[in-house]
Amino acid sequence: MENVLVSLSVLAGTVTVCEVLRHIARALLWPRWGRAKGRLSRIPGAEPPNFEVAVELLSTLQLCICTHELRLLGSSGLLGSIPGLALTYLVALVHVSTFGCATCNPVSCLERYLCGQSNGQIAAAKLLAQLTAASVARRLVELVWALEMSDLHWYHHQHQYKCTSALNTTAGNGLVAEFACAFTLRAALFRFHLLNQRHKIHMVATLITFFVYAAGDLTGAVFNPALAYSITFNCEGNTYPEYCFVYWLGPLMGAMTAVLLFERKSVDGADMRSATEETKEKRS
Repeated sequence: MENVLVSLSVLAGTVTVCEVLRHIARALLWPRWGRAKGRLSRIPGAEPPNFEVAVELLSTLQLCICTHELRLLGSSGLLGSIPGLALTYLVALVHVSTFGCATCNPVSCLERYLCGQSNGQIAAAKLLAQLTAASVARRLVELVWALEMSDLHWYHHQHQYKCTSALNTTAGNGLVAEFACAFTLRAALFRFHLLNQRHKIHMVATLITFFVYAAGDLTGAVFNPALAYSITFNCEGNTYPEYCFVYWLGPLMGAMTAVLLFERKSVDGADMRSATEETKEKRS
């Protein structure tokens, strides 16, 4: 029980520190005139570019550190299946609620660039921030484990932080699994893009939990190139090209397929809803 409580404390501490740093970044980088307009922060793309990049860095750092700790706790067998999935849902819910404008996913940066929602320089800066955070997270979590606050941390430190690959199937099957996870998530976001934000975060957390249940034993259900680079690429069991094939190409193909199939429909749906609302306002 002590090991579980220490891991939960690491998760809570990571989220708290990153949230404080996000607030500091907002205070330092957000223009005064922008904050004075009240609801401006809720408009996609209204955030200053330097603030967006800072939030990407901090949020990706939070995601990677928490996933490192969750993976260590899960591999120990201290949590059963149901408690593990419940914790996955709760942590995913916290992440989605605190990330703000950050996506923490290079595929999402590329998607926004291809859809004309972001320029090349901002997309490249976000991508660099995500990969930097993914690399730094690996080093930071090793420093935390080196403190040996629990027997689990002590054991992992004594074995020099060795890990085994989460890819427990062939590269081809792994590619399909990561493709399916990325495609389903993007398709759901396009399909329910008009859903209330409060309900949307629960939908995303539920889907992530389902992916972990369905594909966790195959690939770890990562479907995020930056996260995979942080938690998987240094593990024994597979080659670097195999990791790139499964954890980079799979999510990229899945997300881009969803964009090609559903992006136009979601835009048309939003336009129709806006037109309907304008008509109602004119009649009233």
